[in-house]
Amino acid sequence: MILRTAALSGLALLAVPATALALGPPPVVISAGPGGQQANGPSGGATMSGDNRKGRLAAFHSEATNLVSGDTNRATDVFIYKRPSGFRAAGGSLRRVSLTNSGGQANGPSTNPSLDGRVLLGDGDRPPHCVAFESEASNLNSADHDKTSDVFVRDLPHNRTILVSRGIGAAATNPSIDGSCHAVGFEAGGNVYLGKVGGGVKRLGAGHDVDLALDGKAVTWVSGGKVKIRRAGRTATLAPGANPTVSDLTKLSSGAHVWGVSFETGTNLVGRDHNSGSDVYVRTIGASGGVKKTDLISAFRRGAGSVGGDNENGGLTAFAAANGFVWFANHDSSGSTLFYRNNNTGNIDDLVHAELIGDVETSARGNFVVYTADGDVFLKSLGGK
Repeated sequence: MILRTAALSGLALLAVPATALALGPPPVVISAGPGGQQANGPSGGATMSGDNRKGRLAAFHSEATNLVSGDTNRATDVFIYKRPSGFRAAGGSLRRVSLTNSGGQANGPSTNPSLDGRVLLGDGDRPPHCVAFESEASNLNSADHDKTSDVFVRDLPHNRTILVSRGIGAAATNPSIDGSCHAVGFEAGGNVYLGKVGGGVKRLGAGHDVDLALDGKAVTWVSGGKVKIRRAGRTATLAPGANPTVSDLTKLSSGAHVWGVSFETGTNLVGRDHNSGSDVYVRTIGASGGVKKTDLISAFRRGAGSVGGDNENGGLTAFAAANGFVWFANHDSSGSTLFYRNNNTGNIDDLVHAELIGDVETSARGNFVVYTADGDVFLKSLGGK
């Protein structure tokens, strides 16, 4: 999961600097009711579908009761925003998805969504059709009979809610779904699991902060304060850190196949990191093991020192192991600023500034980014189709 903020306070207006306006239109509040009505409760858990450059869907959870009609369960629910066609972010539609198979309301809170959708090289993209989330509701699936948190997948075309964490006694939380709706990573009782949508759960080891690649070929998590990755049947420890995200399997110009993993850490992994706060890195790792490259992301340009304050991982695009973008949020005494790093040039650009930015996630190619700011969820377009 990306930049999960525990507390969301207020409904302050977002301040958008001129640099943000130069890169596409201003951000759009998507945690809003009909006609742009302000939500009457805080929202968070922002996430984005991974379908190539299109970014058809965004999702979030909200305590608000006025986002859709008929919301009377007095519980946090999960919502999906369907973006309009083109590269616009505004003018989409919103629906609630933490529902029973018959469309009934959940009898407990549902949070932390994760959307599918993936890049298919040479064949366009796979549109998103599933959302995973955690819920304390006991009525979403007939196999779930208690209020202990479970992980579910909502099949959007068929309006079915599938229990993924079947047989797990501990509370199952923080799901991360692959791009094809085949598998979901989650944590429970201090362990990390990989569950198949439709049946079967496998324990990967002790840990938390799970992230599953869109192509399903790698999974990262944190154990004992260190970032781990499992790929090609092997598990490796990458570095001290937290909040990892993993790219798809990428073929470099040399012919090597690698994965990129972004994460935040207070450990100096390169010589030019003199920041006393946390920084964001990407480490590239091969199929046979060994770190191929270590790159400091929260730096103004390649070769320069790191940005001050605390920097938190906001995720990376599907092929950021070779090029593409990595996102991070910087927090200092002036508030929070959302940045993205262009791995093609080594430069970074600031997009938005707010009192508190969290839950950052990008589309697979970086054309859209969704995030939480000051209790609302925003979607910003940087260009798409």
